[in-house]
Amino acid sequence: MSDTRILAHANLAVNLSTLATPALEHDTLTAAQFIDLYAYICDAGTFAGFSAVPWEELGMCDAIHEPTDEPEGLRIYLRESWPVAVLEFDVGYRVIPGLIANRWVRS
Repeated sequence: MSDTRILAHANLAVNLSTLATPALEHDTLTAAQFIDLYAYICDAGTFAGFSAVPWEELGMCDAIHEPTDEPEGLRIYLRESWPVAVLEFDVGYRVIPGLIANRWVRS
């Protein structure tokens, strides 16, 4: 049986390579890890489009860019090292309800 729990990362910056600083081996995500995290957000989240996620919310998040050479790859947003949303280029955001504001969802 595999362990599929998502655990908080010990460091605030999960992917230091996106911050243009030297990254240690344990501080980056492999392509497989990135896709696993993306799949988790898609399964647990809801589609919100582009206009439903306030920019103020995204400003409080750290971003992890897809570890490929794709110029407009996927972008995962983290708040306090927990995944809260993913941006799919030309598609929109998928957000985990309750973790990031979504203008279309009322409390």
